[in-house]
Amino acid sequence: MSDEGEDREGYLGQRAYQALRAALRDGGISPRRYYSETEFADLLGVSRTPVREALKALERDGVVIAARRRGYRIREFTDAEVDEVEALREHLEVLVARTLAADHTEHTLARLADILRRQDEDQAGRAMFALDEEFHLTAAELAGLHRTRKILESLRSVVAAVTAGVVIPHAETAARIAEHHQIFEAIAGGDPEEAAQVMHQHVHASNRSFRDAVRAAASAGPSIKPLI
Repeated sequence: MSDEGEDREGYLGQRAYQALRAALRDGGISPRRYYSETEFADLLGVSRTPVREALKALERDGVVIAARRRGYRIREFTDAEVDEVEALREHLEVLVARTLAADHTEHTLARLADILRRQDEDQAGRAMFALDEEFHLTAAELAGLHRTRKILESLRSVVAAVTAGVVIPHAETAARIAEHHQIFEAIAGGDPEEAAQVMHQHVHASNRSFRDAVRAAASAGPSIKPLI
């Protein structure tokens, strides 16, 4: 295969990876059901090769598992695994906020302000989860913490897998989205410790909302298997 062909396959693989992450995040992939590479390829409108690459990346993230002749499904997580993911996310998000507050530009603030504007315009909440992810991952990118951004992307995939099939109350999620304005103000104010504290409170509240939603779903009936 030529370099151009390899580049195209890599590009399609990354696009497929992001598309599958979005489907996981937005509830398009159901828990405890197996999916074939062909199903995903048809869904995304690409060949099986980039889908296979994307699924291997999600396996490396620890989000899906493969079963011989059955396909792929979202994996389940132990209490300890969820605790670890939440602790890592809190630590890294605080690092991002502290770093941005200490060193940012007008361009940095403009990028974040644009995301906040689109969040405020999304009154029906149709893009709520996508905009939440965009805010956090863009903040890490703007802070120059590219490895941290990649790790956060993986951690957020795990959170999406844990909450797959679970309805999180709109009011809870809307409250977390609103807190982005507080984070932005702390960053713009140039106070690293204030930004770190506000971010810590935000991520802690977000983790609590996820846990409460999963527990509520588990107690509602046997169709949802308790993960926490």
